Amino acid sequence: MRLLEIPTLLGIWIVLLSRAVVARPAQRSNEGGITMPSEFKTLQDTYQKNIRASLGSNGCTDSNISVRKSWDETDDATRTDYIRAVHCLASRPPRTNTSLAGGIVNRLDDFTYIHINQTNIIHQSGYLLPWHRLFLWDMENALRNECGYKGHLLYWDIARFSEDQTKSRVFDGSMTSFGGNGVPEPHSPDNLTIPGLAIKDFQLPMPAGTGGGCITDGPFKNFTISLGPVAKPVIDYSNEFGYEPNHRCLSRDFYDGTSKGVLTWANATKIVASDTIHELRTNIENLWHFNSHTYIGREAADPFSTPNDPVFYLLHAQIDRLWAIWQGQDLQNRTYAIDGNRTFFGIPLDYAPNVPPSLATINDTMELGLGWRPLTKEGMPMTTDGRCYIYE
Repeated sequence: MRLLEIPTLLGIWIVLLSRAVVARPAQRSNEGGITMPSEFKTLQDTYQKNIRASLGSNGCTDSNISVRKSWDETDDATRTDYIRAVHCLASRPPRTNTSLAGGIVNRLDDFTYIHINQTNIIHQSGYLLPWHRLFLWDMENALRNECGYKGHLLYWDIARFSEDQTKSRVFDGSMTSFGGNGVPEPHSPDNLTIPGLAIKDFQLPMPAGTGGGCITDGPFKNFTISLGPVAKPVIDYSNEFGYEPNHRCLSRDFYDGTSKGVLTWANATKIVASDTIHELRTNIENLWHFNSHTYIGREAADPFSTPNDPVFYLLHAQIDRLWAIWQGQDLQNRTYAIDGNRTFFGIPLDYAPNVPPSLATINDTMELGLGWRPLTKEGMPMTTDGRCYIYE
């Protein structure tokens, strides 16, 4: 397995905003959005059938497996309870030692902090999928065990609303949504600098959307965040990773170009139909991951402090769902398949510039915060190692 070619993939990133896969046209749904095409549904059905067939009579069983649904397909009571639990975590004290980051003020910041701390290891690397699977699992447990949430993690059904994400209940601005776009503010496309790499001035193109300011509707309109931002046009090296307090509103900057052109059923189908783990991970990174963050913009588009926006967890549950469906086509050979380097694009980190690029393995240790250091392979199955869930 060869190491990733940085110039090639960076070039792909730059053209992502107008890239789309041509496939059979999807149909409009009577319930809103675009109906799941038959090709995707066949793959999803196979995944669900194989997962349930793999369950035993002990541990994770067909009777106790939890179901993760689309935010649009759950009921208002569950959506309300989920939002209440997020606010509950935002009102609880952190568990992380605040001497590590003065901007940590609540339990949600524990999650944002460790994501910032690990960003250059868990993106464009072999750890993207298993690390975030465990990260989501940890958040789900916090919502349920610390704040009494009765449901399970939910996902943003991105492809269904690729023509207009504001038609989704995720962003419709109601009190059972995550609010809508930010207040329109004049701004231009920019390039965000990624700190912490041995290659200095590595930049990420960021388009200008239709918002840019604070969100003004929904249950998070007065939501205050503190950590970050980290990726900025010019890095302030006195606060390189945004750990110092920076109290501000939650902002968004919807960019329809990524949604209409890339976050489509055609590309979702291409991802789950990938033949190999290398193809799967490359398709997720290049067609979906970056673009779903870019669509939301502002806080959600900062690859480091993106969990500042509570919708992050639904965004990544969708990515986890795509990986799950791919794994579920052949659980025996795909559950523990891994591809990618140990750092962002295989670039050495600036605190270890002489460490040569190397490939991730399933026996590597990952950092999830608060002393949790699981092996990579622990983040790969959905129905063992304490987890028991399926996507519908």
